Amino acid sequence: MTLAPLLVLAALTALATFHARCVARALRERAARVAHEVRGPLTAAHLALHGAARRGEIAPIAVAALELELRRAAHALDDPTDARLDEVDLHALLSCQVHTWQDVAAAHGTTLTLAPGIGTAVIHADALRIAQATSNVLANAIEHGGGAITVRTALNGDHVRIEVTDGGPGLPASVAELVRRPSAGRGTRGRGLAITASVLTHCGGRLSALQEAPGVAIDLPRLTPTTEQPA
Repeated sequence: MTLAPLLVLAALTALATFHARCVARALRERAARVAHEVRGPLTAAHLALHGAARRGEIAPIAVAALELELRRAAHALDDPTDARLDEVDLHALLSCQVHTWQDVAAAHGTTLTLAPGIGTAVIHADALRIAQATSNVLANAIEHGGGAITVRTALNGDHVRIEVTDGGPGLPASVAELVRRPSAGRGTRGRGLAITASVLTHCGGRLSALQEAPGVAIDLPRLTPTTEQPA
């Protein structure tokens, strides 16, 4: 065999090897994301249920919160581009989530509270996808933040902002860098934020770091009086 065919064969072999590695890395990352998304809500539901049992209370809010987490766990296996759009009251959704994740926070030696709402904060989105995004932010604050954690909503122009703050030192890098880390094979820190950012791209939202306090913000387009009901 002459030199030219050998060079072509070597190039094709190298290309095939590179492609196989890329496919394997993508599959590993997808599996890791699925495991991450299933483990978090199931843990939250388990701890919340036992916390309610210890206190002798199974209130409607507890039932709603646990149902939301379990539905989110199942929804995590769906295609992220599939959406079930509806009008979502963010404060009501966050009330359910905070109720559940308070027991997770307590297990990590911290507290989680929801600040009073701003009034009507309604968006047009997939409620379970928004729950998926915000739960990852809450988990990140609980696991990697410090001090008391507070969740609040605020109006930010034509968007509704969800702010999650804590008493820690803040993010170790920019949101953009943390989001890139898992897909680049650089550890697991940032996987939750990467999932959040990915989910938000499908609903017109965005994830950013807060400037005035340690924490992150989720901005989501809100329904206005002119868009809620067609004339």
